[in-house]
Amino acid sequence: MNKLREKINNYFRKKKTISIILDFLFWGLIILFLIPGTRKTILPVFMRSVLHPPLKKISTTPVRKLSDKDFQWPLEKMDGTATSLADFKDEVLFINFWATWCPPCRAEMPGIQKLYEEYGKKVRFLMIVHDNPESILEYIQKHHYTFPVYIQNYEAPAVFRTSSIPATFIVDAKGNLVLKHKGASKWDSRKIKRLLNQLLKEKKQ
Repeated sequence: MNKLREKINNYFRKKKTISIILDFLFWGLIILFLIPGTRKTILPVFMRSVLHPPLKKISTTPVRKLSDKDFQWPLEKMDGTATSLADFKDEVLFINFWATWCPPCRAEMPGIQKLYEEYGKKVRFLMIVHDNPESILEYIQKHHYTFPVYIQNYEAPAVFRTSSIPATFIVDAKGNLVLKHKGASKWDSRKIKRLLNQLLKEKKQ
């Protein structure tokens, strides 16, 4: 007991106040991550603070062109109405695959919402999720998200197929896939806005 007290005293004597505060914050964060009830809430907040735009250089050079068959992919609106990707042909598309239980997805959602608020009338946002409609509705209402959500009942075309989420794809008005990114990102960044502005400019030409 005396040895423990001595170690504690030495710790406070040798450490600067700022170092002590940072140590306590670090271990407090670790403890919160270990508690299941708080991990679900804290992890997305922590991840959000370190998000950055996609690291690779962004350009409008096509990765590949979507086929007519790709555009026939069936989707379902939140109200149960059937639609397909073909309904959004000739539009600039922002397509994101996500899930309510996915911490990285939850972390990037506020940025996507901000991007939607700025570009939602010019760019088609398709937030695609394979989940229970009631759970989806509860989640988006709780967080006041207004971007369009579509339920995936059929396998995505190969061009959009991914083994992990979140995954985001940006398609130009000519049907060219110009950006494919796996993992959470800061989608309301200037880099992404420049890309969307360029694609919208090309659409008008």
